[in-house]
Amino acid sequence: MKAKGKDEETKAKVASRNIYVACNTGKREVRGKEMGKGQDGRGLELVYGAKVIEPPYLIRKFDVSEEEYDQLTDEDTKADLFDGTLIIHSPASIRHEDIFGFLFPLMRMYAEHKRMGKVLGSRATMHLAHCRKFEPDVLFVRKERLEILKDKELDGAADMVVEIISPWTKEYDLWEKRQVYHDAGIDEIWFIDEEEREIVVDRKEGKRYSSEAITSGKLESEVMRGFFVQAEWFWQDILPNPFFCLQEILKE
Repeated sequence: MKAKGKDEETKAKVASRNIYVACNTGKREVRGKEMGKGQDGRGLELVYGAKVIEPPYLIRKFDVSEEEYDQLTDEDTKADLFDGTLIIHSPASIRHEDIFGFLFPLMRMYAEHKRMGKVLGSRATMHLAHCRKFEPDVLFVRKERLEILKDKELDGAADMVVEIISPWTKEYDLWEKRQVYHDAGIDEIWFIDEEEREIVVDRKEGKRYSSEAITSGKLESEVMRGFFVQAEWFWQDILPNPFFCLQEILKE
């Protein structure tokens, strides 16, 4: 992928944990290319001039249509479309993938066992509004609303979403993306912040949202009835086996 424009300058922003670089591609070239086999990571390699910018980063490309979003993204690229701005995430950290690899099967096995609906992972796109397409880390759709699941995306908002926060995406997740999820009316939103060792939960109550931060003990979902996690599960160096955790949940 190469960022360029025909009649106007294409702009991009690159964000990392400690720096925020704005680069104008009319003067310097910012391009991404797919990583081949044998290379570490997935998705894009970000090149600024002659230098490769190593992850972590958060790329913003402006003036992107829904059609361009569909062309630029694939199963190896985690990206959102926010009011015409394409936001591309750097490859996830190992810790992020560990937490996802624990929580996703736990939620999916529970939902399937209870026949509650569908749990999907981080490449499932929600089409929330015009030029608003978002890919949460985990999402859940009640069985009564499964008709919103289309071939390539969800035509609307999931009932519950989970975001696993990385230090370099925290501001984006807890401010911009959070507001988008509120605007879409998602009933329950979890933000798992492993660095701060807390889970922030937003729940829709009428037209407003309540919020609480869980640092220890049981966190029960109000959307996936009967499902819960112990916050301490996420803070362990070696995460527990999701199958054993499922057995604990089903006992109650």
